[in-house]
Amino acid sequence: MKFDSTGWQLITEVLSYAAAAEQRMSEQQERISFLEQLSVTDELTGIPNRRGLRSALGQTLSAAARHKETGVLGFIDLDDFKHINDVHGHMAGDTVLRFAANALKQHIRPSDVVARIAGDEFAVILKRCTAAQGLKRLRTLQKHINKGIVNYGGATIPVKCSIGVQAFDGTTDPAELIEAADQAMYHDKQTRRGAHLRTA
Repeated sequence: MKFDSTGWQLITEVLSYAAAAEQRMSEQQERISFLEQLSVTDELTGIPNRRGLRSALGQTLSAAARHKETGVLGFIDLDDFKHINDVHGHMAGDTVLRFAANALKQHIRPSDVVARIAGDEFAVILKRCTAAQGLKRLRTLQKHINKGIVNYGGATIPVKCSIGVQAFDGTTDPAELIEAADQAMYHDKQTRRGAHLRTA
């Protein structure tokens, strides 16, 4: 089949339009992926937020059911955080939150998950471990945070935290798991006697 100049021009325009449409679709998909990532990421610390935690926890429990694995969910709450904000200001509080997030990220495995789920509350999913192993690792994370000192505006701010640990397996309900870890953390905050462990 032969094409005259008009035919070739039409083909060129069609190909150009198709290439432009493909580029727009690619850019749109990138934007969607970016917005999806933003929706599960804490803006201040750069780690997953509560929505991100729920997504990761659902995937973790599904994998635990398939492979008959166990793990633990840890809740971590910074002690006297309101006092830090009241005395040193919210910018100092933000610095403390970033310190805690970084301390947690640096001392977990790549397969584990750390998230900021509320103002001064964090959660850690420790996969493929026993309840005793998870408790030991959460206590180690607690020690890393409790050794922390944040310097801000000439002030030296000690950082302390309380933890709660809840073991899980493939049969654990995610909502009940979150509630149990949260209650264990508040128990620890009240008693100041280390992590309070409940088994699934």
